[in-house]
Amino acid sequence: MIDMVIDTAALARLLQAIGGDVNDMRELVGDYEEDAPALVAAIAEAASVGDGDSMRVAAHSLKSNASDFGAARLSELCADLERDCREGGPLNATDAIEEIAAAEREARRVLGEVDLDALSP
Repeated sequence: MIDMVIDTAALARLLQAIGGDVNDMRELVGDYEEDAPALVAAIAEAASVGDGDSMRVAAHSLKSNASDFGAARLSELCADLERDCREGGPLNATDAIEEIAAAEREARRVLGEVDLDALSP
């Protein structure tokens, strides 16, 4: 189940990139778990006031974070929204944001289940 939502190979690469310290990785995961919902909220807030540029920036940030933590589906959804914003705005921001919010919650839940110690070589 974990690998269907979180690419543990991406997590292992991130762990290696930060020097292999699992405690540092736990701190990064904690930061992600705190920041990701705030980015979804920023996307929704920007959409509610018609601020496509802010929506694009928040979607880009969440896309990058999701990619780093192996949440490929979330990253893909954010990339779609980011592209749509660059091209004049999403056709249906409400549906896109709901899908992103659901993918973010699932990614965060599953990320919390990953045994970070097992990622060390």
